[in-house]
Amino acid sequence: MAEPCFIQVILPLKLEWEPYYRVPEGMQVKLGDRVRVLFAGAFYVGCVSAAGVRPGLPPEKIQPVEGLEDKLPAISEQEILFWRTLSQYYLCTIGEVYKAAYPAMKNHGSRLKAAARAELPGPRPEEPDKNLLPQIREGLQGGKPVLLTGISARKKRELFLKLALDTLAEGKSMLVLVPEIALSEAFPCTLKYHSGLSAAKRKVVEQQVREGEPHLILGTRSALFLPFRNLGLVIVDEEQDPSHKQDSPAPRYHARESAIMLASVHKAGVLLSSSTPSLESVYNAQNGRFVQVDLKEDSSSRIQENWEIIDTGAEHRKKGMVGSLSLKLLAHIKETMDAGQQVLLVGPKRTFEEGRRLETEVQELYPQARIGLLDGTAEDQAQTIRSFMEGEFEIMIVNAFTGRGFESDKIGLVALVSADGILSRQDFRADERAFQLLGRFRHPGRRFVIQTREPGHPVFSALMEGGDFLSRMLEERRFCHCPPYTRLVKLLLKDSNEKRREFLSRELMAELKPIDVPMEAYKGEIRLFFPRDRALTDRKQKMAATVASFEKARKYTGHIIIDVDPA
Repeated sequence: MAEPCFIQVILPLKLEWEPYYRVPEGMQVKLGDRVRVLFAGAFYVGCVSAAGVRPGLPPEKIQPVEGLEDKLPAISEQEILFWRTLSQYYLCTIGEVYKAAYPAMKNHGSRLKAAARAELPGPRPEEPDKNLLPQIREGLQGGKPVLLTGISARKKRELFLKLALDTLAEGKSMLVLVPEIALSEAFPCTLKYHSGLSAAKRKVVEQQVREGEPHLILGTRSALFLPFRNLGLVIVDEEQDPSHKQDSPAPRYHARESAIMLASVHKAGVLLSSSTPSLESVYNAQNGRFVQVDLKEDSSSRIQENWEIIDTGAEHRKKGMVGSLSLKLLAHIKETMDAGQQVLLVGPKRTFEEGRRLETEVQELYPQARIGLLDGTAEDQAQTIRSFMEGEFEIMIVNAFTGRGFESDKIGLVALVSADGILSRQDFRADERAFQLLGRFRHPGRRFVIQTREPGHPVFSALMEGGDFLSRMLEERRFCHCPPYTRLVKLLLKDSNEKRREFLSRELMAELKPIDVPMEAYKGEIRLFFPRDRALTDRKQKMAATVASFEKARKYTGHIIIDVDPA
């Protein structure tokens, strides 16, 4: 009788271990195969993470594999390695990463007809800049992520396309990650992947990527989990954008750091692009972890001449407001439309209701104007953007988060209806976020108007007067021991009973004290600031183990969320 064969299986569950199973005689199973197994009275489709192992349990206590799911595609060793890297860094289980990478809709096998391959523009693009590409290539060849700053959206598209053609010519794929689905219209590509696609369309993309033919793939952060076989370059566009961060469920990953991990697994290059980079990336560039390439192509003096700050408090006092718009701004809108140019109005809130309210207000003031509102599904937003770019609307209403990605010579005025909402957040990142958000609207030859009750805010002063505001913010972070000089981990206690939540929060803080890192608590949230040193990984793991023990001892399982590098 042949000696039994045992395997370990990753299940799509929050498990701290990978269960052992016995392979029935005659069944051939290898790493990455999908198998159907029984666990805790329920059947699951798992991924074989190790074969031919020796379990530390008596063989008779190990359950057999119920069946081989040979109609489902096998998972590559590189995918599993990427999952392990994510789970270790973001303090979640590999089962949670597996569930994110292969949700239920990806666990059903069938042959799908391949979609027609989209083609990139025929003529090769003009060289974006004589010195820019060589600098980027040199940085990529050195094996470090390249941080590209100071480049306009139009130049950026030309550059990405040039890099894509070079990568495809090498027989490799290139992945471009954008923060929002609507921005997927900004670049040409051969494949798109995001949550706005149907399950069937996403499955077609997954199949094409798995087959290994070179593609230019454009997607949001979930595209990181595609089954890449020949990845050559990963680009994270607008790397500072908070939309790149997954908040829930686990893994709570950030596209920027995860892209670096994915590229490391595939030995691919990484390019991080931003007009206003995150302080984390600026810090990494200063310390030599990233190679920074800066293209200063915009004239700051030309930009500053076109900026105007309107004090809405003062305008209210002298009856200079009509609803939410000042008479000064209304004059700029009329002047812009009379010149045959378009207006981009950035609403104060992210909700569609606020946008519709502003749309009604503007339509009453300009009954003859063609007004567009960026809302609805991802496909609706993409169509609205195309329509605006084609000149169908004279006024487009967006919010501060969906207003990015509008690049057109026809835009003569961008106006932020109320900047106060982005300044009032009680967060050490508030000024950085506001600076980045406002900085993205900078464009030579385009008027930019900001309505605010705080015209003297340091962020406005920095944008109007210039200077190295990022360096000043970095110095503040260093003095306060905040990221990027430390690593932040947030523990969120979820409980409908506020008193119990506050009590357990204090109890958990007491148990976390031996880790010996600065921490603070507020309304059921504990923030731990870990020094960036060689003990970082061990401290994080010790913290996670303490939380797990606390949950088990207090019978509080499932109520504490661990968020590494929260946005």
